[in-house]
Amino acid sequence: MAGGSAGDDDVVVPVSPRAQQPSGGGRRGHRQKAAWLSLDIIIAEIASRSDPATLVRCAATCRDARRRIAEDPDLRGRLRLRDTERFVLPLLRGHLTRITTYTRGAFMSKSKTDVYLVDAAATTAADSTRLVKATFASGAEAETLSNVVPMDSRRGLFLVHATTTTQTNPYQYQLQLFVWNPATRRRLVLPPELAFPEDDPDAGRSTDVEYVLLVDDSDGEGAGAGADAADGRPFQVLKAKLVLSEKYRSHRRLLVQTFSSDHGAWSPCTEIPTPNLHGSDSSPSPLQRRPLVVGDVVHWLCLTDSGSYMLMLHVRAARVNVTALPVSFPRDGKNIQYDRRHQYLLAMATAGGNPVVLVADADRISAWEQSKHTKMWKPRPQVVIENETMLRFMRDKCVPRLELFGEKSGALLLRIDGCCLLWLDLHTKKILRCFSLDRLLYAEVYCPYEMDLSSWVPTFNSAVISFD
Repeated sequence: MAGGSAGDDDVVVPVSPRAQQPSGGGRRGHRQKAAWLSLDIIIAEIASRSDPATLVRCAATCRDARRRIAEDPDLRGRLRLRDTERFVLPLLRGHLTRITTYTRGAFMSKSKTDVYLVDAAATTAADSTRLVKATFASGAEAETLSNVVPMDSRRGLFLVHATTTTQTNPYQYQLQLFVWNPATRRRLVLPPELAFPEDDPDAGRSTDVEYVLLVDDSDGEGAGAGADAADGRPFQVLKAKLVLSEKYRSHRRLLVQTFSSDHGAWSPCTEIPTPNLHGSDSSPSPLQRRPLVVGDVVHWLCLTDSGSYMLMLHVRAARVNVTALPVSFPRDGKNIQYDRRHQYLLAMATAGGNPVVLVADADRISAWEQSKHTKMWKPRPQVVIENETMLRFMRDKCVPRLELFGEKSGALLLRIDGCCLLWLDLHTKKILRCFSLDRLLYAEVYCPYEMDLSSWVPTFNSAVISFD
């Protein structure tokens, strides 16, 4: 934005003709100086009065606006948008995956496993696949990371678990949990976790520990030093474990611990009763992978041997709600983890809206929704897409695997076993990208990478943010 001899950081505001008339006591022909507003004020006002698409269009036409947002973290924190129920598809940058490469030696083959970004925003040929290696290490003392597992991601941040060694102690291994920001290449190492209480055989059996990353929408005022790794955005790491008991309602509970960047420490363990969650302690992996976060509420799809449930944890209130899905909800056999007739994943129809349960079978992908008025689950699902639409990507009729859902972009990652990975726009039902690279067909998928809107605007001319 420019005007006259204005500096790079100012914007000319047009002055009305009356304001340009000479004052009574001044000389004829004398005009008042043009009024100037700081570019920071202009950008913040545009954001507060606009939806994400409008801010994107503003950044597309103003290089100074992109530069200012990129250089000023405080300004990024002040950007607040209206109409955030709209998905912003360009926020999707791709997903992280694990790729193992093998090299043949004189006597034996060697393998090396690395984490890569599979770029969904590449501007190259449609049939090309861009892989960018992710590097997590930082700090004065060189560290070697192994067994790196990105566990969750949200608003451009990743929660990562790894094993570390240092040059001074190469044989001393430590488990490390950290929050990583690829945009700034910073990471914050969390203090050691507090262990959950040991299971009491008479008080039910607990499930595996689940980790969830929560990123605050506030501007970071009063945030602790840990928020610096997140560009001033406060965040929490949630650690949860579900305890099931078939006989005793009082033994059913959710164990929760949280790490807060504001306080820099883990909270004590909180036990929240879940008496309405029925299921025996022999239920295999009842909490389904990929929880969904809406505001400060974490949603899990919970499938036990007694029923199908939506478990909702209100983080601030430390309260759990459990709703039962209808009896018509499709389920596999008792050996759920070995039965592949159905695939499940939580998603949203609108950004920040109510959760829906996506179910894939050999014929279609369907969405089970709640009634807007009663909040009860509808007895019949809505069809999202028929598998016939994707026949050109399949060799045979199969059940697509529901891998990831982007909470800000509204994109769904599907795996067609042995054929390809597909990004599907849930709103338009269009296939966005197809990856058929052999190395990706059976590679483990970790997390989606969706940039925070205020971090994405300065780079929106770039094909992909730099990882290496």
